[in-house]
Amino acid sequence: MENLVITHEAQAVTTSLKVAEVFEKEHRNVMQSIKNLTAENSATRKMFVEDSYLNSRNQSFPMFYMDRDGFTLLAMGFTGSKAMEFKLKYIEAFNRMEQALKEQQATPFKLPQTYSEALYELAEKAKQIEALEPRAKKYDRYLSSKGLITTTEVAKEYGMSGRELNEFLHGKGIIYKRGDKWFVYQKYANDALAGYEIYMPRDDKEVRRTLKWTTKGVQFIRDLLDAEGIKPVLERPQQLTMQEEYNGEWYTASSIVYYLGLSEEYIVEVGKIANKLHLKPMFTDCNQYCRKTLDANGFPRWEYTRLGAGVIEKELYKLAG
Repeated sequence: MENLVITHEAQAVTTSLKVAEVFEKEHRNVMQSIKNLTAENSATRKMFVEDSYLNSRNQSFPMFYMDRDGFTLLAMGFTGSKAMEFKLKYIEAFNRMEQALKEQQATPFKLPQTYSEALYELAEKAKQIEALEPRAKKYDRYLSSKGLITTTEVAKEYGMSGRELNEFLHGKGIIYKRGDKWFVYQKYANDALAGYEIYMPRDDKEVRRTLKWTTKGVQFIRDLLDAEGIKPVLERPQQLTMQEEYNGEWYTASSIVYYLGLSEEYIVEVGKIANKLHLKPMFTDCNQYCRKTLDANGFPRWEYTRLGAGVIEKELYKLAG
């Protein structure tokens, strides 16, 4: 249970999100309980401050900050075997945070009084800047002029090439090609999703423009990919390509179901499981779990390695009970 209590505007508080997480409740129910409390007694409104947070899709949703009194009032109605334990942990966390704030306020910033003290402060500040510099350089690798991000850099995060991502965006009606350059449709240009790096080579009179993305545009692309079930490489380690040629037996969905003695209705579940667990390769025809091939009639089908079949068997056992 980390960060039970945080500071907000120099005050020890917790959030409705954290309360919902710790007490294993739906956030919407915690929100409703707070609204009921503030509606019943106006004196409680100073204990809760409504704000908002961004989810993983960059969408904004409401939440509440609450001080110690607000938490105490809200938690009165929480019951269960672990409710008392969680309440005590919260009280301890509030005590620690409030004590830390008191100590911080009791030690005001002191200006250097001598030349040597000033040099020491300057040296310490230089160390802090030096420590932060690698992070800044790492971030700068993803940014080009004026804070725009290249399509290739976004694509790398998903194990794709810039060409593949451009084709994906083209298929979605986001960008179009003119000559050998990509351009964003005006509808999306008006949404400040993209911009152009413009330059003129010394030996060429033609002005060249390269399509690049704003941070808002990058999030827009991520949402599009996520909607298609395409995750960043770091979130799908199973999408690694095969390190060596697989020489074992390949299993079809039908054969997996047959070996388990299940009815034919489970055949369609094999594909669903493979999609859910992202077992299928996205930009190649083969990985350590399965491969895409053609059946006797020329129709595409998926065949699974022993490893892939084993993963699917475990899920089928769960479904079959």
